[in-house]
Amino acid sequence: MGTATESGLDAPVALAAKRSRLVDRGFGIVPGLLPVELLARLRLVTDRMLDALSDEQKQRSGGQGSIFAMEHQDPVFSELIALPETLQALHGLGFPRPRYWSGFIIAKEPYSGPLYWHQDWPFWDHPVSADPLPHQMFLMWYLVDTRPENGCLRVLPRSHRLRYGVHDAIGTGHDDTVRHEDPATSPAYQCHPDEVDVPVRAGDLVIGDARLLHAAHGNATARRRTVITMWYLPRYDELSEPLRAAFQERLHAPPPPDLPAAQLDRIRHFLPDYTGNAAPAPWNRIPGHHLRSVPYER
Repeated sequence: MGTATESGLDAPVALAAKRSRLVDRGFGIVPGLLPVELLARLRLVTDRMLDALSDEQKQRSGGQGSIFAMEHQDPVFSELIALPETLQALHGLGFPRPRYWSGFIIAKEPYSGPLYWHQDWPFWDHPVSADPLPHQMFLMWYLVDTRPENGCLRVLPRSHRLRYGVHDAIGTGHDDTVRHEDPATSPAYQCHPDEVDVPVRAGDLVIGDARLLHAAHGNATARRRTVITMWYLPRYDELSEPLRAAFQERLHAPPPPDLPAAQLDRIRHFLPDYTGNAAPAPWNRIPGHHLRSVPYER
């Protein structure tokens, strides 16, 4: 097991290196991207929302921890969706017109368990599943310094394009069965010799390919560990109509009709906007023949 680290190179050089890393290993880190003032407000808002949850609500997601959609619950989230620093970083990675799809607040309460291995790409029947570049990415903002002791991310590098035995052991990776399996015995929770930890400082941005197998350590500390996970479609304009129709159909939380105009204007241009008549591509979370079982050429 290893640990992922990133150096503080000058922006153009660093982003070029991170694009190469994202394509090759499936993930990368952009250090210190979140403005300090915004980080402080996000902590206040998310702690208030999490403190309002009942114990039953906090336990409902099993090993995932407390998790709920963030869209439109507070104006601070629309600021985060359209954060210029994020858009500049994505542009530097070669994704000049990303679309925002959904976002979640995920907290590991003190002394809570680990998160199982899973991947989040939902269209494995489609040939784009084999593309070197991602069509869906997670952007994770950790609101506290995060390390293995309090639940940092762990990933299987290159599992976005290379099949591991873990793929066949976890199924969809998000069904109710795996969420409540015993971490001590379930293959969905076991350590893998190729996995790496991804410790970060609060305000760092973790970017990953949706196809990448990832999990998280348990929180063995007395302090809550909160991450905001946001899903972006970095190459939306390149997607076929059936794929755009499918993402539109599954849009997690469309803007409500009473959303204040200022919030809507801030995010309007970053939302999927498919209006055609194509039948949505079938949703399939289980990798098929588009995921290789032998190493790919780099």
